[in-house]
Amino acid sequence: MSQGYKYRAQILLEPEQHKKLAEIAARENRSVSDVVREAVAEYVVAQEKRRDEQKEVFARIRQLHARILERRGGKPIEIDTVELINQMREERDNEILARMGTLEDDRR
Repeated sequence: MSQGYKYRAQILLEPEQHKKLAEIAARENRSVSDVVREAVAEYVVAQEKRRDEQKEVFARIRQLHARILERRGGKPIEIDTVELINQMREERDNEILARMGTLEDDRR
């Protein structure tokens, strides 16, 4: 950690959080502030890594989208998703009703 200028920040911790931080600091012969700075630094690195991974995923999605459009001659897929969902629900309802009819026939 940098030994240069540091900004003072006040944070409110839950009692259990402070207890755990104090235990870690005592065990490692460090200050609570030092432990918190280390935790914040690790969190920042993790968030930056997560953001970079998300950017990569979005870039791959855009590439895939471009390849699909290219394969389709630039024509986007035009699907009415509401109609598609309604159609799927109707088909499922018909399957269930058909099975119910079969069960009733078996009971007779």
